[in-house]
Amino acid sequence: MTRSRSGLQPQARQFADTLQSLLNRTVCDHARVGAKISTEQAVVGTQLDALTSTPVRMRTAGQTSIWLDVQCFLKLDDDEARFLTVQGSVCGLYVGDDPPDLLLHYDYEPEKDRYTEAHIQVCAAHPTFETLLAELGRKPANGLHKVHLPVGGRRFRPALEDLLECLIVEGLVRPKDGWREALNSTRREYRRKQIAAVVRRNTGTAQAELQRLGYQVIPPQDHRLRAQISRLIAPKPRSGSQR
Repeated sequence: MTRSRSGLQPQARQFADTLQSLLNRTVCDHARVGAKISTEQAVVGTQLDALTSTPVRMRTAGQTSIWLDVQCFLKLDDDEARFLTVQGSVCGLYVGDDPPDLLLHYDYEPEKDRYTEAHIQVCAAHPTFETLLAELGRKPANGLHKVHLPVGGRRFRPALEDLLECLIVEGLVRPKDGWREALNSTRREYRRKQIAAVVRRNTGTAQAELQRLGYQVIPPQDHRLRAQISRLIAPKPRSGSQR
């Protein structure tokens, strides 16, 4: 077993188990989340069939069904091959049946060049906006649902827990008892990992702020560690950018 697979497999399965538990403790009754793991990549998703996810039904507060579809592509980080990293993800919200209609979707596509990596697209029409598009020589089909609205970038994008909380507080789904504690628990861990990733790649900013607060920060003397830190903080060009 390769080093990548030996570390990827348990983390990817834990990721899937955590997601399934979160859904069934808050807004779902019988959601299943699967994981397919290869040597270098794992796919985790709701109702996973082969490599394709399908929506799971949530506990609607009305008569109309409401569904959630989550799919994540995972790998170990390129720098240290120890941290589980999201290569890309899609989270879709659907309403209705036979088949349900897509309402909106959150996407994270770190290799895209034309628009922001983390964005939301809303499946809606806006006649005045479509008039503006026509004035600009753009097709009406490229309406509001084609606009990629930014949602925080690579490190500050919303968590799934934020969307679930929105559905609950807006009265669209019927949550289970203890939902808030369940959301806060997994969201706290997600934020902690994001903060750690920000620190690893912004050591100068982290050091300056800690020193401002009175901490003493001693940089490592080991040349290998210093070289590793330099690689971590070096800007990584996006796909299609100049190198």
